[in-house]
Amino acid sequence: MASNTSSKAYRQIDAKAARAEHEKEKRDAQKKTARLRELRLAKEAEEREAEALKPKKPAKAPRKRGLPEFVRENEPQS
Repeated sequence: MASNTSSKAYRQIDAKAARAEHEKEKRDAQKKTARLRELRLAKEAEEREAEALKPKKPAKAPRKRGLPEFVRENEPQS
């Protein structure tokens, strides 16, 4: 009976160690996820700022070749 009690005690110790290891891995994963999220958000913010500083492309002027003659005559010359 003594061996059964001692093996039970070892199993309890192993269970505690396994639970502690699992919780540590979970905390580490959460820390890593938070760090990566911060890096991603910072990168996205930098990209948005860079995009805002870029000059916007001007809108394309409509093509005039296909317009009828009377429309081309009434347009102001540039």
